[in-house]
Amino acid sequence: MAKDVKAGPGGRSASYRMEDLDEPAELRRLEAQVRLAAPLELPFLAEAGLRTDHHLLDVGCGPGFFAEQAAADLVPSGRVTGVDVDPGLLALARARLAKNGMAVQFSEGGAAALPLPDDSVDFSYARFLMQHLPQPEAVLAEMVRVTRPGGVVAVVDTDDGGLLVHPAPDGFEELLSASAAAQKDRGGDRLIGRRFKELLLGAGLTEVAASVQTFTSEAVGAEAFLAVTIGFKAGVLGPPHISEAALARAEASLERVSRAPGFLGVALGFGAHGTVGPKP
Repeated sequence: MAKDVKAGPGGRSASYRMEDLDEPAELRRLEAQVRLAAPLELPFLAEAGLRTDHHLLDVGCGPGFFAEQAAADLVPSGRVTGVDVDPGLLALARARLAKNGMAVQFSEGGAAALPLPDDSVDFSYARFLMQHLPQPEAVLAEMVRVTRPGGVVAVVDTDDGGLLVHPAPDGFEELLSASAAAQKDRGGDRLIGRRFKELLLGAGLTEVAASVQTFTSEAVGAEAFLAVTIGFKAGVLGPPHISEAALARAEASLERVSRAPGFLGVALGFGAHGTVGPKP
């Protein structure tokens, strides 16, 4: 259940901890997230300037599903470095990619103290990480530090202000409010997406551009939509933010309405990118 702490062991964000979740289910959700977000995410990266020969940094890479895709499809003549603070997730990533014969460099470290030299990558990317950070400004500063002048810093995440489900399940607004409060207590921000342009400008990036993409149940199906957009919330929910009974009712109602012929789920994905300018 949620705890009123903002950092876990080793400086880990308390907003996302695998030990709070059903690990096999969460790994399936993360893998599906990479697959289902690709039609929206890959054009965003191309627009941001990612090239096939770039050194791409995946900040908060987790079990490495995106890093694997990037190495195969996005930077086949470049390289990928993944950084994460969770050694268990990195072990999963290394084992799977070694089995698949893919070379991706994984390093353990916090996003606010990246274990890379200055100006060592072409493109720094944080996907679905910023919502979990107590100090996103510090992480963006690190991403700028390790990215060469002329390189790109890019972020993608959600914002619950754009999450809509119809027909409205009983208790859905309570579930969203409780999720936001629980994540805030842990140092996270469920409304981070709308702030991206402001944050990147504050980090000193130039040519900053923001975009919004629509992710719907019409595109991926009701079950997949709910797994990706709602699946994480149960891991951080519980008293005092919502009672176990109210959470169970909301989840049961959500499952019922998702089978309705007129069901529609909509979520917004927010992205922003900017160019690193000359450094002293």
